Formats: sequence, C-alpha cells, structure tokens
Amino acid sequence: MKGSASHSACAGKPMMTPVVDAVGGTSVESHQAGIERIALAGARPIPWVALICELQRDWSRQKTVPGFAEILFSVEAN
Repeated sequence: MKGSASHSACAGKPMMTPVVDAVGGTSVESHQAGIERIALAGARPIPWVALICELQRDWSRQKTVPGFAEILFSVEAN
C-alpha cells in the first residue's frame, strides 16, 4: 500500500499502518471515506508526523536527528 509502513504490533501480529496524509480524495468526504475503508480493513491510520517519530524512535539516535528534524520542521513550518 502506497504511503504505509509495516509494523509488528505488541500482540506479535503484523500490522499495516497507512499514513492518513497519503489518502487521496477529491473532497473532504471522499478523503474521510478512504480512511474509513482502511480502518474497516483492519489498519490503524496515523498522521505522517507519527510515522516519522516512530521511525526516529528517540533523540538518542544522534546520527538520524539532523535529517529527521530537517524533514519535520521544513514541512510543519509551512
């Protein structure tokens, strides 16, 4: 699925986490309908910021902090 990440849930079951911001639509209603279809299929939609925070995990991963911050703050600043 485009715009998604595969995770392992705490229960040990693979889980698909689609990024809400990647769900397209020609209106607010169609966007919401797309998110609802994804949820009905068993996925847990999350915003893109939550995804990159999960990928970063914590600030002790110093090697990836500059790239993470650049992406986050360049997009969220606009």
